Amino acid sequence: MANERVTLLRSAKIPGLGWRRGQAIVGKTGKVKPDFMFLGRGKKKKEVHAPEGHYVLRYFDGRLPRYKKLANDPSEALDELQRAKSELKFKNAAKTAGYIIPAPTPVKRKSLAEYGREFLEQKRSPSLKLDEDTIKLYTVIVEEFVPLSGRTYPEDITEADVIRYCDELDKRYSDGVRARRYTSLRGFLFYCGLEPKRLITASVHKRLKRHEKKKVRIYSGVELTALLAVCDPYHHALFMVALLTGMRDDELAHLLWQQVDFEANVIRLAGYEIQHKGKTIRFELKDREARDISLFPLLRDELMRLRALRPKAVFVLGTKNDLPNVKILYALKSKARKAGLNCGFCRGCAARMECHRFHVHYFRSSFASYALKRNDIRRVMEWMGHSDLETLAQYIGAADHCPAWLANLYVLPDSSSKSEEAMPSSLGFPELSKKPLK
Repeated sequence: MANERVTLLRSAKIPGLGWRRGQAIVGKTGKVKPDFMFLGRGKKKKEVHAPEGHYVLRYFDGRLPRYKKLANDPSEALDELQRAKSELKFKNAAKTAGYIIPAPTPVKRKSLAEYGREFLEQKRSPSLKLDEDTIKLYTVIVEEFVPLSGRTYPEDITEADVIRYCDELDKRYSDGVRARRYTSLRGFLFYCGLEPKRLITASVHKRLKRHEKKKVRIYSGVELTALLAVCDPYHHALFMVALLTGMRDDELAHLLWQQVDFEANVIRLAGYEIQHKGKTIRFELKDREARDISLFPLLRDELMRLRALRPKAVFVLGTKNDLPNVKILYALKSKARKAGLNCGFCRGCAARMECHRFHVHYFRSSFASYALKRNDIRRVMEWMGHSDLETLAQYIGAADHCPAWLANLYVLPDSSSKSEEAMPSSLGFPELSKKPLK
């Protein structure tokens, strides 16, 4: 007799029992009850809440049970059940009539790793004009998620895999990093043919994308004085350039001496591609908008002294091997710890003695806030590379208690300042005999 039995089951992880299969619960309206299943038989049969799992179709090949894994969406599982019942009924009717249905041509399934390679290849396409940081972000996500999920094919991915990946990110990074990588991961899942809105429930999505929006922070005069006091000539120049230009960390790392025009008293930031030490080094500005930044007197003096120390260097703030310095953040946190500026109560201080209150990006917000004390807002917008006031406003912090000497660092040679407050000695270039260049 032909076998027409197809059953919708739920495979889920039950606390204390592990993974179990049970019959999916279909209500009087004909809809599947989400995240619930029957467990046990006879009088021991009971309804169990099992949110961590997925649906399964069970059919029989003779007496042997066969299982087909489905997603975690109840509506999609019910549609798949009806489709499987109709298909099995048709096959059994054809078999009874003596008609042999030809076997379908097997379709080669594309693995998750193959999707990952194609996804990254697409993102690296010149026509998309993605910057190096964006490509690097996608590369890291694919290289981390694919092995961590342990799945061979995209259709095997579950919501639990995504949550586990985000849990790993939370162990190493801030909530903001986790939220950004989760959002980018959804793009990769969509490329693999999955529907993130169905794969990840709305409540879980809301929690994974959520992160605390931090207030604008600017470095105070006391913090800057203490930080620069413990710096050697290289790091002193590094932090002074960051403070007096408002450049992003990747712009600081890739700044070329060729872009510093001492005659015109300006830094000309632009993207480039150069051959250096047998390597091709490519750099693109955010939004690909070149901009000029004026050289304030103290910044000009700092750069000229650094140039004298490194006459043959290509990168202004490069490493000792004259390559882009990608460890600026590490250097900042290390110097802040040495200066005794760690707060002592944040998660970074507790885990690694690296205070969360110190980030390279805060030099950018400090620049915007203090430069406005002595310059026109349109000029500050140009230096920052912003085209509207709304974007600039996101970087401006409370600088009401800004000391006059700090505001005067942002006065151009053609301007005048009424204050004669003395500048702290730590802002000057360190003595080479005491602080060797690294």
